[in-house]
Amino acid sequence: MRSILLLLAVSAFGCATVDPGHRGLYFDVRHGLQHEVLTPGRHWTGPFDRIEDFDVTYSTKDEDVQTTSAEGLQLNLRLAVIYRPIISELYNLDTEIGTDYYREVIGPEFRSAARGVFARHSYLELLRKNEQIEDEIEADLRRRTTGKHVEIASVTLEEIQYAPEIARAIRDKLAAEQDAGRQKTLLENEAMRSKIDLEHKAEQARISADSALRAKQQEAEVAKAQATLDKIRAESEAERRVIQAKAVAEESKLVARAKAEQARAENQALTPLAVMLRGYKALEALGGENTHILIGDWSHVPNFLFPPFAASGGKSGTERRP
Repeated sequence: MRSILLLLAVSAFGCATVDPGHRGLYFDVRHGLQHEVLTPGRHWTGPFDRIEDFDVTYSTKDEDVQTTSAEGLQLNLRLAVIYRPIISELYNLDTEIGTDYYREVIGPEFRSAARGVFARHSYLELLRKNEQIEDEIEADLRRRTTGKHVEIASVTLEEIQYAPEIARAIRDKLAAEQDAGRQKTLLENEAMRSKIDLEHKAEQARISADSALRAKQQEAEVAKAQATLDKIRAESEAERRVIQAKAVAEESKLVARAKAEQARAENQALTPLAVMLRGYKALEALGGENTHILIGDWSHVPNFLFPPFAASGGKSGTERRP
């Protein structure tokens, strides 16, 4: 009897499982939806109760959007949005929106935000400003879903389909841009070669100028050294001349002193008779030829006693008396 009662009790209750990456809300038919968020695992339920299951991992949803560019050209786009519910707000999400919250909230707001952003941009900007446009759509979608208990992680632009005339214009534009890029590359390479050549020539000129400057400096150093050498030589020559002049003067002084000594010695050795004889010789040299010099009492003898031609054989002469 007890086993029968236990079987009836188990059959009256059920067991529900919340999978990993999911959360649940218990709905009691008598008390309504419960606020407590159920974690992954098995949970007992009543015979008429249930668990509302929510996938709380990031989900990706693609949307095909038909819109126009700023020029009014038709654009067919495929975009993707990555989203998930806010775990702490699952009760509000279920009571205000429900479990199909993407179809009710995110999808419509996503398409509307995309159309509004693309209408502000030229079709030429779609590839060049791809990331900027994605950020604009993401920011607008977050603004639109604020308070809707969902989290918008990212928006990506998956595919762009242009009208045939637009595609052709884009191909032509890309081809022109590629050609312009090649021309720009060629010009930049040529400019780089010219710059390198000018830098090389400037370096060569600098090296030549440095070499010339070093040569001038060496010449100046050589001239300075030569001037120093010439100065030393001139000073040496002047010193040599001074020394030579001093030597000559000393020699002359010594010679004069020797002669004076010799003369003094000779004077000391002279007798009165030798002195008289030298005096006569000096008078003879002073008077010259045909000159009569009378010394002592002979100086008072009349001139007629000495005819002018007597001593010189008829030549005229001059008589001198002391």
